[in-house]
This record gives sequence, structure tokens and C-alpha cells, in this order.
Amino acid sequence: MHDAATTPEGAPRQAAGPDEATARLLLAAASLPADPGELALLTALYPQRRADVDALYAVPAARYADPALRFTAGATIEDWARPAAG
Repeated sequence: MHDAATTPEGAPRQAAGPDEATARLLLAAASLPADPGELALLTALYPQRRADVDALYAVPAARYADPALRFTAGATIEDWARPAAG
């Protein structure tokens, strides 16, 4: 069996460029096979997808914002023996 990183004979394929090498690496890490057409498409789309993901983390307006929602548990004592008002 071969994957995107090897030829049908099992020999390692030579990457055409850094985007193809990255696409092959990501496919191999995920154990996903890809035929040459799929690999070409992923290679062509990779630069834009990488820029899209980077943009998610580069929001200038949120530079100093606290991105984490916090839950502060405040204990209150509730007397369960007393009937509820109502």
C-alpha cells in the first residue's frame, strides 16, 4: 500500500516545492491517502488556507483582550430545610 508520500512501488516521492512538501507532511500525519490530482489541489490551496488560519490569530483589535471566558464559583449557603417563599 502507498500513500501521498510514496510511489506505488513504495519509494519516497520528491516534493516539487515547500507547499507540496507541507501538504504531503500533513496528509501523512493524518494518515490520509491522496491521488496526484488531490495532492495538486491541496498544494494549490495551501497558501490561502494557511493565511486564513493565521488571520484567525492576528486580530489587532483583540490584542489586549482577555480571550478566555471565566467562571467564578461563588458559594452561597441555601437553607434547604426552610420552605421556599412564594
